[in-house]
Amino acid sequence: MKNNDGMTLVEVLVAMAIVFIVFLGMSSAGLVVLDQNIKNSQRDEAVSVAEMELQQVRNTLFSTLTSAPDNVSVSIDNVSRQIRGLNVNYGVWRTVNHLDVNNLQVAIRVTWNRIENHQTRSYDHTVLTIVRQI
Repeated sequence: MKNNDGMTLVEVLVAMAIVFIVFLGMSSAGLVVLDQNIKNSQRDEAVSVAEMELQQVRNTLFSTLTSAPDNVSVSIDNVSRQIRGLNVNYGVWRTVNHLDVNNLQVAIRVTWNRIENHQTRSYDHTVLTIVRQI
């Protein structure tokens, strides 16, 4: 008569192999989630840098902005931020477009690079505002 109280060695090995395969898939998915989370954090920081620069433009005198060349992107700043232990450098560009005598369109473009799949990929975020002479 057989003893049915326990599991055989083969059953334990098969169960361990199945658990290993499941955990392997979950760890791969976890790495993808972590990578996307870091990517989103870098984008959120770029939005923050753009908004900070936009506030600075809104507090700048109209006459100062009108002296900028029309529709030419000018590098105005390089910002370095620490995000989850990574140093991320953001380039900030400003483009002034003269709409008419009393209105300017100012575009702030923030650029950054990120390494994905052993290749450097460039990203950017642009915000626009209209500045009026009071």
